[in-house]
Amino acid sequence: MPAPPGRAAPLPPEERRSAIVAAAIPLVCDHGATVTTREIAEAAGIAEGTIFRVFPDKDAVIRAVVEKVLDPTPFVDDLRSIDPDRPLEHVLADAVESMRQRLASVWRIVWMLRWVGPPGSGDEQSKYAPSARPDMTAANDAVAELLLPHRHRLRLPPLEAARMFRLVTFSAVHPAITDGNPLPTDQIVDLLLHGIGVGPHPQATESPIHRWESAAEQVGVL
Repeated sequence: MPAPPGRAAPLPPEERRSAIVAAAIPLVCDHGATVTTREIAEAAGIAEGTIFRVFPDKDAVIRAVVEKVLDPTPFVDDLRSIDPDRPLEHVLADAVESMRQRLASVWRIVWMLRWVGPPGSGDEQSKYAPSARPDMTAANDAVAELLLPHRHRLRLPPLEAARMFRLVTFSAVHPAITDGNPLPTDQIVDLLLHGIGVGPHPQATESPIHRWESAAEQVGVL
């Protein structure tokens, strides 16, 4: 039976919370903590009072928005959707774009809610900042899995190369670190693959990992 006019269709509490958070994310990104519960309700297509059936107050909604935006699960899923068997340059470009999109949404929330340090650092100046940093282990593992088929072109083990990928990409797209001029994806990929020095192309040299694997095969380790 449809809900009466002006009333939201009944949903289980967790589904209602998720729907409200999804509607609130763009509003918090645009207005920060000045967003009103009335605006959130209108965006969610519900009565304002419905919000308070699943959230105690507006601050709780905003904290749920922060938790959702910082959740690395969609980023990890996006990384795992990349075909690792494509050329390494293409794999890295897709991974850089995925990380760029994640960081853009995170930094937007950070800016609009006015906290200065990374989550869990103790330097935050916002009551909405989470008490702990999101666990990025799965993201690092996902990047390493993308690099694994290309390990013969790497100077580092895939897990360490994945960590370097995240550090370089973070710095290269951060608006403050880059003075407002983030590097384009192709330059980030070139930096990751070739660095800033002049020397032989990476494909023309045997990586330490490849040499280790060759030696291991000779003694029966692999």
